[in-house]
Amino acid sequence: MRVQGVAASPGIALGPAFLLKSKDFKVVRRELSGADEAARELKRLRDTIDSVDADLSRLAKSVEHVAEGRQIVEFLRLLLRDPVMQGEVEQRITDELVCAEFALSVMLQDVMARFRELDDPYIRERAADIRDVGRRLLEKLLGTEKEALARSGEPMVLVAGDLSPSDVAGIDTGQVAAIVTDRGGSTSHTAILARGMGIPAVVALGNITGVVSPRDTLVVDGIHGFVVVNPAREELEYARAARAEYLEVKRSMAEDAQKPAETADGVRIELSANIEFPREVEQVKRCGGQGIGLFRTEFIRASMHGVETEEDHFHIYDRVAGAMAPDPVIIRTYDMGGDKFRPGMAREANPFLGYRGVRICLDSPDEFRKQIRGILRASRHGNVRIMFPMITHVEQMRRIRELVSEVGDGLSREGIPFDAGMQVGFMVETPAAVTALDLLLPYADFVSIGTNDLTQYTLAVDRGSPLVADLYDPYHPAVLRQIDQVVRFGHAQGKWVGVCGVMAGDPLAVPLLLGLGVDKLSVAAAVIPDIKKMISAFTIESAARIASEALSLPTGRDIRAMVYSRVAGKCPGILLDENLGIGR
Repeated sequence: MRVQGVAASPGIALGPAFLLKSKDFKVVRRELSGADEAARELKRLRDTIDSVDADLSRLAKSVEHVAEGRQIVEFLRLLLRDPVMQGEVEQRITDELVCAEFALSVMLQDVMARFRELDDPYIRERAADIRDVGRRLLEKLLGTEKEALARSGEPMVLVAGDLSPSDVAGIDTGQVAAIVTDRGGSTSHTAILARGMGIPAVVALGNITGVVSPRDTLVVDGIHGFVVVNPAREELEYARAARAEYLEVKRSMAEDAQKPAETADGVRIELSANIEFPREVEQVKRCGGQGIGLFRTEFIRASMHGVETEEDHFHIYDRVAGAMAPDPVIIRTYDMGGDKFRPGMAREANPFLGYRGVRICLDSPDEFRKQIRGILRASRHGNVRIMFPMITHVEQMRRIRELVSEVGDGLSREGIPFDAGMQVGFMVETPAAVTALDLLLPYADFVSIGTNDLTQYTLAVDRGSPLVADLYDPYHPAVLRQIDQVVRFGHAQGKWVGVCGVMAGDPLAVPLLLGLGVDKLSVAAAVIPDIKKMISAFTIESAARIASEALSLPTGRDIRAMVYSRVAGKCPGILLDENLGIGR
């Protein structure tokens, strides 16, 4: 029986099913004898928090090659240490003289009830993270263990209604052949982590947990998004052959990782990596990245409880710039807000349209100067560039250039070395930035297109909402035409144009971006070999023909189909099928 779902992580796997049943904890109220026992219970709670924090720290290290994975796990650690929630539990223990697990479960029920009253999907997503942290604490307090999977003795297909981010992050890839779930989406945290860990996954299968029995044989196709339950012999043989082909393609591309990114007619393309933490530099080098095209500094602050001093900034950026030299490192200033926040930030009804990026930074000039000084000091290595997010007004760029100039003058007076000619750029993420680009470009040396937000703002589609997920399409003609406009405006003023959004890491989009004239691509380090393979399959002229035709087509589906028809035969089809999209 074949069940169709949504492809969440590419790959093909075969194995016996392991059903993970979600457990509802039934916590009994146990009353304490007095203050002494309450003190022991407080210590037990704090020790449990420390234990879970240590577990999450190990999880973060286990997915250190997955930028999004670390971000998610580190955020869970911040929630774990939230002083308000911990304070509520401790107060209930001491005031009501109840056991730690009961106090915790009551607090969680109260928090979740409050969240259920809110309509904002962004806030509901945070509620799921709180539930995840609470579940882990309760498991520890109640002594619950999940060892059955580890005892299975062979890689199994994990079948569940849904999985929390930390569930996935804690998976031993030697134990789990694939993941299939009833719920979820291709952009969920679970999908992001599974992709980064190289575990095939199919989600949104409806009721796969009701169809599959333990030890059933499953074929999981994370490329096309389906699962076969108890396949016939011919289906098994086909799946084994397809899996072997997929693994061979990936192995071959990994072997070529250190070759330059070069088109079929010998044009070098600068292919760099997006990172969130300094430790990712080694992975970038292993994958053959030519520098850092986007260093998202806000994740350092979110995960490390604040980068507050100039010296903190300097040492972090100096470490990355020194390790990558002489390759370029583009450091983006804080882009807090939207879907990234820190404790103390006000919640908004429409956070993506609210207080984020330079809007926050320019309102906190003293703090902003610390980051700019740290970046300028790190530029002593000679190839550091600074980039600013969420630029929509000329006045913003004027103020930024004034700040950079003031900071540089101050460093000069202090005799501190820095690159006085350091390039300054900004992100193009909104239709406003595209339309007013000719007015903004005089204040910049380069621009980098953030296709994730540009798509979201152009199509008025919240990419986190499942209700409109099918409308989120970076191949939409309106998006491609804006990329074309940005490249033409930029080149007309002698400025280079990069793309650092997810679209740059989509092999099917590579000929389009090259054909539109994009100068540089920055992608997740793990997909650099894939993108190099695609770059080598085209000449600049052939890519330009594809892009020209794409600009005349009416729908994103038409554009995808056309590009695929031009690519077929030039690159392994098994690499491309995952990018055609489901339901487009």
